Amino acid sequence: MLKEKAHPKPLTEAEYKALAEFRYQIRKFLRHMEEHAREFGHNPQQYQVLLMIEGLPKGLKPIISTLAERMQLNHNSMVELIDRCEERGLIRRARSGADRRQVELAITSDGYNVLRKLASAARQELRTIGPLMAEALQSLLQDLRVPKHGFEDGRQRVGKIRKTGQEPSEPRSKTS
Repeated sequence: MLKEKAHPKPLTEAEYKALAEFRYQIRKFLRHMEEHAREFGHNPQQYQVLLMIEGLPKGLKPIISTLAERMQLNHNSMVELIDRCEERGLIRRARSGADRRQVELAITSDGYNVLRKLASAARQELRTIGPLMAEALQSLLQDLRVPKHGFEDGRQRVGKIRKTGQEPSEPRSKTS
């Protein structure tokens, strides 16, 4: 019998704001990259295929099922996307040396040119908005309340420094 999941602790107003901000920054980044790919005459998903192939963790092979999982697409949609990438000369299919039934995907030199341009643009955009994304994510990962021992966490301290421009003083103990 499955155990019933405990009711999760409700989000605070600050957590809702942080979650919304994080989602907004992700979507802003993705939209920027989609538009940037189109400016260069490329389909954004084709760039994502190139990125997935080049950025696969060690031990994973660049095969359709792996890429479908990494891009969260169904197998048939992934095959169609791979076909379009191959038609544009961005990737090529090759039979695996170990298992001739398996087809591995490789990036062509034209594909690498596209990947380098767009990945550089992605890195630059992340350098711009990354701190905002990280701050929103950090807000979700840490408890926003002051711990029981009375000291604030580092993020709270940074927030106070930003607001006041000076380091906050240590909290007084209840006995003083």
